[in-house]
Amino acid sequence: MDLLESLAEVDVPPVPAAPEFSAGVRAKLHPRLLVAHVAGFALQALPWAAVQFLTAVLAAVRFSVTGTWPQRRAVEREGDSRET
Repeated sequence: MDLLESLAEVDVPPVPAAPEFSAGVRAKLHPRLLVAHVAGFALQALPWAAVQFLTAVLAAVRFSVTGTWPQRRAVEREGDSRET
């Protein structure tokens, strides 16, 4: 017997009603999306923001203690000298 003929004899269940289907999708998908977004925020955005904040705070502390603003990094100075 051909595969297509055997599939033609199989009963297909009816499509679920729209409200039940969308409620099922919401119940399964939304918690997973929420977890993925919170994990991405906690593991990527917060560490980056903490590094940027600490860099500014440490520069301000250094300025308060020494009275001089920290020099730019050597890489940034090389980039500036090429432009002029």
